[in-house]
Amino acid sequence: MYWLHLTATQQKQKARRHSTAEVEDPFADHGKSLHWTALMITGSAELAERSIIDATGLAKTSSREFRDWLVLWAHLATARTALNAVRSSIQETAKRYADWTCSHHSHEPLSMHETRTLQELDPNLVIRHLDVLARAVLVLHGCHGASFEDCVFLLNVPLQAAIGAYCTAIEWYRDCFQPAAMAEAGHVSAKLSFAVGSLMDLRG
Repeated sequence: MYWLHLTATQQKQKARRHSTAEVEDPFADHGKSLHWTALMITGSAELAERSIIDATGLAKTSSREFRDWLVLWAHLATARTALNAVRSSIQETAKRYADWTCSHHSHEPLSMHETRTLQELDPNLVIRHLDVLARAVLVLHGCHGASFEDCVFLLNVPLQAAIGAYCTAIEWYRDCFQPAAMAEAGHVSAKLSFAVGSLMDLRG
């Protein structure tokens, strides 16, 4: 699985960023990040809590490399558990994107700044405006940098549906930060600031 491997280039980039990673990375607080990942996918605080698989404590006295890998594993395991909790809803929602077309030349993951900004939004706002598939692909591909191929595998939906859902999510996200939309939504909730450490290093 893409998430669980770092290429030589990615390892070099990770090493260069270690000095500022804890300050800049929107995924530094692993516990809150696991909950945010599960909540965005399931849309339910109760299901999110049941989905969290946090093994990061096992790596506190281990090497940095093993800790980073374990963080990745914990997020993948949490995401898969959350996806299984809403699997039928995802399958039903995928039908809406059967005939999806778009003019975008690329569907890049969110930048670190965009990810942080998304995480600062009231989760209920995201859940209210995006369907379960759009949220899932936004989290997996947009925030965690999983490839669309991995998204298709994890979600068990057609590639066209995964891309269509991501387009929908990105269009809503960018519209949300237009001045009028920001005022209507009350901008962001300053108390929310989540993070996931090394997942952002996987983008390479």
